[in-house]
Amino acid sequence: MAQGHSAVGYLEVLVRLLATVQPIQVDLLAAQLRATTGTVWVLGNGGSQANASHLVLHLREAKIRAHDLMDGLPSLSALSNDTSYQAAPMNQLRALGNAVDTLLVISGSGNSINVLAALAEARRIGMVTLGLLAFGGGAALGLCKQAIVLDSSDYGPVEDACSALLHMLSRTLLTFPRGGVIDIAT
Repeated sequence: MAQGHSAVGYLEVLVRLLATVQPIQVDLLAAQLRATTGTVWVLGNGGSQANASHLVLHLREAKIRAHDLMDGLPSLSALSNDTSYQAAPMNQLRALGNAVDTLLVISGSGNSINVLAALAEARRIGMVTLGLLAFGGGAALGLCKQAIVLDSSDYGPVEDACSALLHMLSRTLLTFPRGGVIDIAT
């Protein structure tokens, strides 16, 4: 008997969640990342931050310049101390970002103050804003040019589904090198 808290139940939830993602959504997000001529900045909190950091490795493997806004504990703690934790990623974008860059946020709730502040700053600068979101997208959805929204409010399956999405993005990006055209699935 599959229950929501059993391993079988968890896997059933995860499979249903991943089945809601359309391949074209991944292709479109990959095309936006590939089109970035500057830096792809990534941001998340908690498990989403772990996925964001993981994504940087795959983007670099695909020859895309990428940096994690929460990487570098000494810089992050100094910025957080000087301003606030909520403003630290935004202040990094203000200092280092420009209009040829892209910001990709990974957020379960889509309502974290630091994520929203970074998205607002990225838009002010003129960056493309992308998201891997859940819980209906939260306020972040309205600040993203493009987003994949996972239809769940359960953090575990959301974080696992995001990890799978990162690998889908990686495969797509590695299949189509810089300068190549990503054939958008129909």
